[in-house]
Amino acid sequence: MSIPERKNNRGRIQIMGDVLGLATSGIRKTHIMYRANLSYEQVHMYLSELIERGLLVQNATDEGVVYRTTERGREFLYFYTKIVDFLDIPPQAGLEMPYLSK
Repeated sequence: MSIPERKNNRGRIQIMGDVLGLATSGIRKTHIMYRANLSYEQVHMYLSELIERGLLVQNATDEGVVYRTTERGREFLYFYTKIVDFLDIPPQAGLEMPYLSK
């Protein structure tokens, strides 16, 4: 029995990986929303969950609030990358994923 392929639908873990990957060098909420292709409600939900789990931090700067991936978040990305490589999953088109190296 084969598993049907999902087209253009990312799962929760993949979206978390996308957000953490975008936030490795610091990024604002609006940029996450547009670059990860998330709605306003989705970006709030994922940011809250990632912060609650200690994978992301929120820092106030002169330019506004910036989100950064924590060391724990980088560890998540390391294992996430290993799984993606193992399963040979192609990266989402249009997203820069510096944590995915092939």
